[in-house]
Amino acid sequence: MVYIAFSMYSHKLSAKIFCRHFKHCAPMIETKDCFILYQFEKRNRIVQIQLSRRDLKILSAHGWEFIQYNAKFAPQHAKETKTTSLTCVQFTKHVCGIKNIFIQRPDDLYKYIK
Repeated sequence: MVYIAFSMYSHKLSAKIFCRHFKHCAPMIETKDCFILYQFEKRNRIVQIQLSRRDLKILSAHGWEFIQYNAKFAPQHAKETKTTSLTCVQFTKHVCGIKNIFIQRPDDLYKYIK
């Protein structure tokens, strides 16, 4: 089971120009006691962030939205995509196993999952 986090804010200029509502997306998995968010920062750099349920409530109050997606996630997917993904959407699609080439923005991914 994979959760996908969508944010309405980004510090990147290209996201502010090309993306409409959601500016960033990130896959997230649930472990026994916490959630692990795989934050795509730039090519070849993916940071794992540990979050609790309280952190998720705080993030959702600040404009983040979380969607549950039925896909199997293996941690080696995150290591493989460090060299191939150029955007957060490509990284999230690869982790979730989505092959649709027309999904290029976080809004498109959100509509596809909903």
